Amino acid sequence: MCDMIPNAEHWRVPVWHAQQLQHDIMGYLPGYATPRIVCDVPFVGKRWVHMLTEYDRDLGISYWTKNYRTSIESADLEALNKRYAYYDPIDTLPDAGQQWWATHGGEA
Repeated sequence: MCDMIPNAEHWRVPVWHAQQLQHDIMGYLPGYATPRIVCDVPFVGKRWVHMLTEYDRDLGISYWTKNYRTSIESADLEALNKRYAYYDPIDTLPDAGQQWWATHGGEA
């Protein structure tokens, strides 16, 4: 899955779609040859798309955790307990989610 960077929205897919793709390719190839779809979560790193801890599909927000601290976070004892958000492209959300972001997007 593409990073959440400017001008890349047209390359991105929502987490649910990546999960569905991963599900659909499983079983057709031997385990060692089966590709794994990975999400590059900000401040967390690469995670398989099923490794999220919570997902609000209507708003397109998934939450992820990490299992390591970088040298920058070495003093942050809570780094491993935090939830890190990843946002689906807004144009892939249901109408209610798109409307919510249109009115609340500046607050998030």
